[in-house]
Amino acid sequence: MNILLTNSTDIFAGGEDYVLILAKYLRMRGHAVSVSALPGHLLLDKCAAAGIPAVPIAYHGMDRVFHVASVLRRELRARHIDVVHSNANYDRTTAALAAAGIPTRHVAGIHSTHSIQHNVTHWLRNRWGIDHFITDAEAGKEVLVREDHIAGHRITTVPIGIENEPPGNHATFRRTTRDRLEVPETTCVIGNVARLVPFKGHRILLEAIAIVVRQAPDVLFLVIGDGELLETLEAQARSLGITEKIRWLGFQDNLHLWYPAFDVYCHSSLDMAAEMFPIAVLRALSTGLPVVCSQVGGIALMVRDGVSGFLVPPEDPGALAASLMRVITDPALRARMGEASVTMFRERFHAAAMAENVERVYLRVMGAH
Repeated sequence: MNILLTNSTDIFAGGEDYVLILAKYLRMRGHAVSVSALPGHLLLDKCAAAGIPAVPIAYHGMDRVFHVASVLRRELRARHIDVVHSNANYDRTTAALAAAGIPTRHVAGIHSTHSIQHNVTHWLRNRWGIDHFITDAEAGKEVLVREDHIAGHRITTVPIGIENEPPGNHATFRRTTRDRLEVPETTCVIGNVARLVPFKGHRILLEAIAIVVRQAPDVLFLVIGDGELLETLEAQARSLGITEKIRWLGFQDNLHLWYPAFDVYCHSSLDMAAEMFPIAVLRALSTGLPVVCSQVGGIALMVRDGVSGFLVPPEDPGALAASLMRVITDPALRARMGEASVTMFRERFHAAAMAENVERVYLRVMGAH
């Protein structure tokens, strides 16, 4: 098949990483794959480095939707695209318009657990402009059925998969990264990788940190990500007296170098109908880390409570701190849970399985027409 994956955002986070990984593994399965994003986007740079053809399109401006759709339509025709797979709201709409009346089929990837239908344009798009929907977890499918009244047979759940870094590299990356940060091996490092936006729950994480450091002083929290809440969170950390226990590292591109430096991974998302299947947690599994997470979206599918980590109620800093303390103070438990994480990753969440399941959706959609 000739496949075009699109993403209209101006950030590089989990959804953009998904597009890159899926493109690589669909190519391994013999398909011709190209990726479309904003001109100059990091996603296109990464695609170019991987030998994946880039299609820069200026996806912005609600008053330009029809113009952008016409540009995309020309690309679909010129490249003889069989399937266009959109991955964000703006390109979801433009892909629906662009594929109308031509042989190209439109598959929409949904990566958040919230409604995608906010006006009559969205209703028309969802009803007639999308051949099939792919969600990362059943929680997302439930929202589409319940709130957007999309028929269940038009939705397939395909859990995200990622590439795994060879375990032999972990020790080297761990030593190099911790040396650069001047963090001794005896310090328990808890990592968090998430955009600094409300639904990621950093406010709760900081409250939990304040509890943890009173009981386990030799800990350090590394927070990777940028976003609108940085100054607010820094102020909260100062008010809690925990500034020296946190390193705000901003956006980091080479995450495979950072995860091995962690001893524990923590994800504190809120139940705000947004989080579905964070790639950040999958990276923790593949690295062999115990994972302490709030139980929202599809995260319960990624963590076996009490086996590979702990699941806690969202917005409960006390419960989050208590679970963190269990793994911080018990190295043997950390090791067992880390081994369970790797096993779960290999069994369920590798990129090869994801690409195969997405391919099945494409073939089914094409066979229906």
